[in-house]
Amino acid sequence: MHIAFVHTPMATLPVPERQTFWRNFDIQYHAAHPGLRHMEKNLWELPHWMHWLGGVLVEKGYTSMEAVDFYSSETALSGIDRSQVRQALLGHPADVYLLSPMTPNLPYAYEIVDVIKEIYPESTTVFGGVVATPLHREVATYPGLDYVLYDRGEYALPALLKTLDNGGDITQVGNLSYKDSSGEVVTNKHRYPYPAVHEIPFPKIDLFPRRVGKDLRYLRQVYALGCPYRCSFCTIQTIGRKADYFALERVLAEIRAYRAYYGEHHNIYFGDETFTLHAGRTLELCAMLKAEGNIFYDCQTRLNCLEDSQVLKALQESGCRWIEIGIETVDQESQDLFKQRVKLGQTEETLRRLRDAGLPACSFMVNGFPNQTLDDMRRSIELVCEWIAQDLLQASYLFGLVPYPGSEMYHRPEKFGMKLHHHNFKLYHEEMPPVFDSSHTKSDDVYEVFLEGVRALGQAMSKRPYFGDRVIPAEVEKYGTFWSEPHV
Repeated sequence: MHIAFVHTPMATLPVPERQTFWRNFDIQYHAAHPGLRHMEKNLWELPHWMHWLGGVLVEKGYTSMEAVDFYSSETALSGIDRSQVRQALLGHPADVYLLSPMTPNLPYAYEIVDVIKEIYPESTTVFGGVVATPLHREVATYPGLDYVLYDRGEYALPALLKTLDNGGDITQVGNLSYKDSSGEVVTNKHRYPYPAVHEIPFPKIDLFPRRVGKDLRYLRQVYALGCPYRCSFCTIQTIGRKADYFALERVLAEIRAYRAYYGEHHNIYFGDETFTLHAGRTLELCAMLKAEGNIFYDCQTRLNCLEDSQVLKALQESGCRWIEIGIETVDQESQDLFKQRVKLGQTEETLRRLRDAGLPACSFMVNGFPNQTLDDMRRSIELVCEWIAQDLLQASYLFGLVPYPGSEMYHRPEKFGMKLHHHNFKLYHEEMPPVFDSSHTKSDDVYEVFLEGVRALGQAMSKRPYFGDRVIPAEVEKYGTFWSEPHV
């Protein structure tokens, strides 16, 4: 059995306001990351789910597999280039095609399935992942799609493949929805437990060719699965609520293996939702990274998980180059409604301690919470611009609020005073007008504030970097073309 992992494309959207934003964001980012190389293609990061499940399948005896990348190719909002996709797939025949789309590229995954079935009608198509999990029965209705695996796949995927290989009883495979012989969607009763992290096999590092290392911003790594917080806009359903930590030697072994294959120069991005959640464990990992001596990394966490000065010192000494903080909004009412346990009164002090500890900080900001007026949104953006001016932040992302399937906002919008316009997932996009109105604002007006915010933050980030060397304009080309082209 030959298995193809398919990396679904995202729509390439021209947002003119983003050009200056990304240019100045990258100047700040590169200044904090000496030696960083630009991406030749904008793959950005490896699709971790592929390597993870690839390792699971190798342990079960499935060794014939490959990755098919459509993510780094430009895709119009109207749909995929069918002739281009067809030509690419002709070079990748497989028995089973696995796709794990996100919400905005779910329609493109459907279109790819159509092309697969045109070329290889006897092949099997399988979806899983972040949007397939909450919508597994709906997704399973798509004509060319054979199976939907929801929730975690470490047990379910090998069980499905074994059943397909041996002609077994498909009704005994857990975490599975599919159409029966009458065309009705069936969801099997059996559900598998979450595997403990020590049971998860080593990832299949070489799923992509080595040259793909030139298309990466960083190498994503996971130290722990699980997040105890319940944010109403979050779509996490498959990692659990209690953090489960990988053994430190396993973490370092993965980093060494990924860098040896895709490039020793690569920084690491720890994708844990709250990297500094457990101070003691963070200190243990920092000690090992410091001892390793040649690993530089970024991480993400929350404001309330950055209060331990010993942790901040350990982060800086162990090679942390960039901390991304999920602030989302500087309105306390919004924090109380949509996040948990984040009190904003100490924000400036926390950011100052990060800066003084030698840790560049970047915030995640979200525009358009449904309890906010347009002026509330503008004040949030203005304050973040002030923090950048004061060197408390080096940069900030800004995205529009999207009620993705899997979030409480999508499934219970009325609870938050939201009225969803539609379920056209192509338009469920952080760079596009919101797909809802609230009792305070209309979608088009919120989008105008979003574009104002992108312009304001782009200008705020034009200042001289606090960390690292200022890059003169003539050297900007070394950053590559990400900021100068349309993109998501």
